[in-house]
Amino acid sequence: MTPTPKESASDREILLVGPYGVLGTGVIDAVAANPAWRVTTAARRPAPTYRTQTPPRHISVDLMDREGTIKAFSNLDAVTDLVYAAYVEKPTMAETVEPNARMLTNTLEALARSVPLRRIVLAGGAKSYGFSLGAFNAPAKETEPRLIAPIHYHQQEDIVADWSSKYGASWTVLRPHLVMGPSLNSPMNLVTSLAAYAAISRELGVPLRFPGRREGWNTLQETTDAELFGRATLWALGEDKARNEIFNVSNGDVYRWRQLWSELAAFYKLPVAEPLAMSTVSEMSEKGPLWDSIVARYGLHATPYEQIATWPFVDWMLNFGEETILSTIKIRKAGFADCIDTHESFRRQLTKLRELRIGVDPLSETVN
Repeated sequence: MTPTPKESASDREILLVGPYGVLGTGVIDAVAANPAWRVTTAARRPAPTYRTQTPPRHISVDLMDREGTIKAFSNLDAVTDLVYAAYVEKPTMAETVEPNARMLTNTLEALARSVPLRRIVLAGGAKSYGFSLGAFNAPAKETEPRLIAPIHYHQQEDIVADWSSKYGASWTVLRPHLVMGPSLNSPMNLVTSLAAYAAISRELGVPLRFPGRREGWNTLQETTDAELFGRATLWALGEDKARNEIFNVSNGDVYRWRQLWSELAAFYKLPVAEPLAMSTVSEMSEKGPLWDSIVARYGLHATPYEQIATWPFVDWMLNFGEETILSTIKIRKAGFADCIDTHESFRRQLTKLRELRIGVDPLSETVN
């Protein structure tokens, strides 16, 4: 029977593909806080050891391998819904299209053999509006026409819509922007990167300088809390008005780095100096040994430097000079009105890094 908005989710089990990136982590946390839902995760890597709660059932799978994916997903009788948040990074946007389309296609083809899916939530993003091109038609609405540029989200949306039409499922695309949450080895995680930048600044005894240009310091930005994205995902899986729709999702407010930067400085008890534009890719490249010494000194989770920070993404985000605002009128009118103050969200994410022992305040002489 097709679920209605009032139907209990007690018989619903999510297959979460791409579970331990920043988006997937938010979904796992939302499920953990909502016992009506169950979840099975699927990825090449196992659950990270820094997570404190018992990980859900996990399937090891290489989504690039079609036959391997079919075999891995052959015994998922209890699964009713798919949340797809897997992503593979490539040097150019054009190069991301084929592998990301292939992973999604392999997943759906495998599930078609054994799982009668009810609903699919596909994680999209602001690249659909030109973020990856350095331009942004703010406030961006879901009705914006597609771009001529190669955007892998376009192909993925078509794949999901076609598959759902063929197999009787319904779909929802959620488009967050700059998701903030704890995760390691994610190609687009600003929280862990900025935490490492602040911790290293603290260890060196230097003030916290914003390493981007003035345009990035001053422009209006928007972000999405990982747990809020997770709650939006559960809402979309159970809401009739979300069927076969695309929704932007964000915290509900905007910020400027010149305002939010003080939260990072206060958390690490650092003075703030004037911004100084630099390439963090270049200037932070030799800080790996220092990071390793911080990890050893404070007994932190043993996180390789290349997993804690993604400096090309830091440079891109902190130098982005266009307003990045997504209109959330559509999702609010459909019934999802959850929100969080971005300053509160940022503090909460830094605190979670501390609790998980993957962030540190070097001068406190305590394990964070």
